[in-house]
Amino acid sequence: MPHTSGSPPAGATDGQTVRSLDPSPPDPSLFQRFIPEIAHRTSGEILTHPDFAAMRPRYVAGTMACYEIASFPGGWQSAAYRVAIISAIICLHAAWDPADRATWPTLARLKEAGATFGLSSPRQIDDLIARLVETNYVVLERPDADGRLRLLVPTDKLLAWDRVLLSSYYGVLQNLYPDPGYAPAVARDPTFHLAQRRVSVGMFHVIGRFIARNGDIVPFLQMYQGFQVLMRVILMREADAEATIRDGDFSDIMARFGVSRSHVRNILATAEAGGLLTHDGRGRKHLAPTPRGLAAVDRFIADTLASHDMTYRMALASLEAEPAA
Repeated sequence: MPHTSGSPPAGATDGQTVRSLDPSPPDPSLFQRFIPEIAHRTSGEILTHPDFAAMRPRYVAGTMACYEIASFPGGWQSAAYRVAIISAIICLHAAWDPADRATWPTLARLKEAGATFGLSSPRQIDDLIARLVETNYVVLERPDADGRLRLLVPTDKLLAWDRVLLSSYYGVLQNLYPDPGYAPAVARDPTFHLAQRRVSVGMFHVIGRFIARNGDIVPFLQMYQGFQVLMRVILMREADAEATIRDGDFSDIMARFGVSRSHVRNILATAEAGGLLTHDGRGRKHLAPTPRGLAAVDRFIADTLASHDMTYRMALASLEAEPAA
């Protein structure tokens, strides 16, 4: 897949260390809306927010807890494809109209969504569904109209986890844009949650498109905690430009997410090979992000937050359009 996360600024190369962690200006295309007719904060607008750099540690702290092995649905390691498929299960069910067979949340429709994201195989989806059913996050229901089918229904336990997850992302947005804020999402309001997940069904292609355009980050989305390891290097280097970064600095990630020391080393080696990290000396003790690496991580964060801002506005519009009870 081609690298699409941006180039180093003038005068810098992929191998140079970013000492000040000053990002290069975002590509003008990032100021375009995901869908032109839907007003929302663009990735470029978020990237150029004066508090964006200060937001990075809050983003990590606010979102990572949902992905720990102790809280992630199924008790498995979290991975981007698992998050995407779990979200798709909830979205498909939220948009289900029993009178419209085309909207039924079947395994076939879920696999179509998985193909849109481009992160998982049909076999991985089968294994994930089996695990979610076994651990009571999803139940399979037989529709009266066709006993051959099974509908994927999220349990209250899964919906509660998903509300916490969404709240973490909207909490970050609220820190950046407190007025008018994102109150119903941050408060985990069930009515808003259902509306947000219902409108998100129509955005699967948008999510797939923005994942594809983050070509430098995709390999790390496909590695357990790959993105979190990249973020850790950036945050440590930002806090102390001369810090010595060792394997032990990732020990909490290993424990909380169930990954090994060798796995972390593989992530770091992949990031270096891709031009996202560099190191001085022996043993990767002075790791730092390259301009390209910093731009790639920041772009993915901004795209993620922009897509959530878009679906927030769509959900509010959907609720306002509903007839009064």
